[in-house]
Amino acid sequence: MSMRAIRRLTVLAAVAALALPLGLASAGAADSKSAPATIRTAAADPFPGVYISPWGDAQIELSPELLDWMRTEGITLEAVSPFVMDADGRGFSMPIGSTAGDGLDSQGRIFYPGGLNFRHAASNKTVTLKPTYIRVMPTPGYSAGVAVNGVPLADEVMVADTTPAEALLGARPSPTGFRLEKVPFRITAEASELFAAVTGRPGPRVGSLLGTLTPNFDYIPGRRPSPIGFPSF
Repeated sequence: MSMRAIRRLTVLAAVAALALPLGLASAGAADSKSAPATIRTAAADPFPGVYISPWGDAQIELSPELLDWMRTEGITLEAVSPFVMDADGRGFSMPIGSTAGDGLDSQGRIFYPGGLNFRHAASNKTVTLKPTYIRVMPTPGYSAGVAVNGVPLADEVMVADTTPAEALLGARPSPTGFRLEKVPFRITAEASELFAAVTGRPGPRVGSLLGTLTPNFDYIPGRRPSPIGFPSF
């Protein structure tokens, strides 16, 4: 099979995986914007044979509105390894394929071990978002466990969401797989209310842009996890 054919199959398989939530996206998006922060069960069985990428990296560019909110509220942001903050503090990167658990689980999530610390000086509170999940279904988005000053608060909160159409709009082939260009993620009511409850100050505006996600999904790094170099189902 030619390299061009492999890249084409990679993109088609990834589009199929990401398109799964199309029929459920409207209901899921409405729930994520209205539900208060609650404790949810984070553990889920693997979804056998389904993964999106064995290797790669993702870059998150934070929005100007979120950065302005952080400055106004005196919040500093730190990355929790293996996430890495950009030198200018306006974004961060995270690895894809960093653990054995990064396949799609039965709750439609991909697990990442790193996270973020939001340090609020006025209240002396640190909100930690860890572990991290990128959700594929029923609603695409970014969710995470939550701890305050090291004390667990919730197993999982939907921090920001997007739509399948927006996620797929930027799909592009790359020399080693495919990438999604600047997928927008918007702050949920759940996340805004949580920050307000913890700090006693206004949370980020509901529906405002948290930032954009540009993941690079790689399948040909010089070695392969299986005889085929694209997602299996």
